[in-house]
Amino acid sequence: MHVVGTAGHVDHGKSTLVERLTGIDPDRWAEEKRRGLTIDLGFAWLVLPSGREVGIVDVPGHERFVKNMLAGAGGVSVCLFVVAANEGWMPQSAEHLSIVDVLGIGSGVVALTKSDAVDADLVELARAEVEEHVAGSSLAGARVVPCSAVTGAGIDDLVAELDRVVGATPTPPDLGRARLWVDRVFTIAGSGTVVTGTLAGGALRVRDEIEVVGAGGRTRTARVRAIQTHKREVESAAPGTRVALNLTHLERDDAQRGDAVVRPGTWPPTSVVDAAVRVVPAALAGVDHELTDKGAHLLYAGSAETPVRVRLLGTRALRSGERGFARLYLRDALPLGRGDRFVLRDAGRVLTFGGGEVLDPLPGPARRARARVAVLERLAGAAPDDALTAIVDADGAVPLADALARSGARAPGPGVVVLDDVVVSRARFEQLAHAVRDALARHHAEHPLERGLPRELARAATGLEPGPFDALLDALDDVVSQGALVRLSSHAVALTDEQRRTRDELVARVDDGAFTPPPAAELGADAALLRALVDAGELVAIGDFYLSARRAAEARARVRSAIEDDGPLTVAQIRDLLGTSRKYAVPLCEWLDATGATRRRGDVRALGPRA
Repeated sequence: MHVVGTAGHVDHGKSTLVERLTGIDPDRWAEEKRRGLTIDLGFAWLVLPSGREVGIVDVPGHERFVKNMLAGAGGVSVCLFVVAANEGWMPQSAEHLSIVDVLGIGSGVVALTKSDAVDADLVELARAEVEEHVAGSSLAGARVVPCSAVTGAGIDDLVAELDRVVGATPTPPDLGRARLWVDRVFTIAGSGTVVTGTLAGGALRVRDEIEVVGAGGRTRTARVRAIQTHKREVESAAPGTRVALNLTHLERDDAQRGDAVVRPGTWPPTSVVDAAVRVVPAALAGVDHELTDKGAHLLYAGSAETPVRVRLLGTRALRSGERGFARLYLRDALPLGRGDRFVLRDAGRVLTFGGGEVLDPLPGPARRARARVAVLERLAGAAPDDALTAIVDADGAVPLADALARSGARAPGPGVVVLDDVVVSRARFEQLAHAVRDALARHHAEHPLERGLPRELARAATGLEPGPFDALLDALDDVVSQGALVRLSSHAVALTDEQRRTRDELVARVDDGAFTPPPAAELGADAALLRALVDAGELVAIGDFYLSARRAAEARARVRSAIEDDGPLTVAQIRDLLGTSRKYAVPLCEWLDATGATRRRGDVRALGPRA
């Protein structure tokens, strides 16, 4: 489904034309009726000859209500531009065309209204004038259709052209990230708060949990009780649909125009964005303008308005017709995403001078402008997967949720590597892999008798959190993770002939000591060799002494057998059973508990859970 938005100078017949097309009077307020002037947004809908149904947003044309016009233009995919044949091109015609142009609305038809009020020659002159003005805009080539909402002349032709344009316009995509900019809020007795807007980015369904995100990031949670589109109740609404959402758990004052209805966690509010910006050509806007870092500016996105500070990147100024890049600092955080179009107005001169497109909604700290411009050049016009790659290439590593939000991608593409909840560039992955391999190689060279490097020391070499580090190790075929140690797969502890002789002597000496071996300090052995023998399972470290593997297994078997025969044993009984002293018996009992051979119950040891 598509939404058609009107545009054009005040009193050129936009609302009258909408009522002629739809049978619905879009002017809702008594003051609008009294003054014959559209002040706020109006809404209607139309079934075209093809059977396609479109929503229509009617906007005010008066210069004092441009902000209201902008609130309705955000969700429009097709423009119905209105110019009165008896007046021709006017100042608000130019400003509205500038807005349509910077919003990138390229599908449309021009209705040359009030054609019954002038003769055929003046109609053709007006048509030529309009074609000349739109030639340099996004509506270039749009057909100009003379018509009259009073007599009905040309209305069928206008509807047929509108049908053709709508049919040729791509259907708004479902990206799985629903967002509805609120353009109207009201209450219904017995039902509660209702918000209306144009749905984009994804579908919404009855009973969905949602968030209402307001200016500055203010968030309220609610649930969709009911959905209406064009006065019909539906269970779900697709992107490109004008909808009214009846929301539970939301007070009337908890929502206002400029807020956005989104799925929880899908549209993080942002107050800093990097964007492509352009100043509308003077021939299109009807006025010259120069954009610099100075001046007071207003940004309009969706139905929201906020003051914004502009910092141009790579240039000092943009003049009429020029394009560039800028970092925009929004006073009020908004739920913006890559690809969102916005309009810029000069708050001092009260005029629309340009706008642009969000390229990175969550940029990192400011860096050198030249380097940042290079990244933005990659982002401009890039597909979501390519945008994600460009963002990650620039930053090296980005949290997965941020990478998806910044790029608009639904999942990481082939140009990056996912490590748990972090996305890294291919270059960064190779750097991390090299850091791990280098740390392990150095450790193996310096400590050849150790099986590996402690895991936390290996992780420190990368600077990664535990989850991404574990994922990195899983991705490296030549690295082995063994509990608390990490080693290169090529590494193995290899003793020299002299070390093997020393090992044999040590193991024999410890084994001869049975359950009262020499304390570790009296062995006079190299600490690295002792650690290697423990790692190899030839010695068992207990307190400040070692047992041979044979004696440790014997102690375990004797104690468990005695408990099975006679019941729980005290430390003194275990001491006597093993023929040792309390100095050795206490650490031995603690080791038996730690290994599951026994379980302490008060002053006695019972059988443990493991044999």
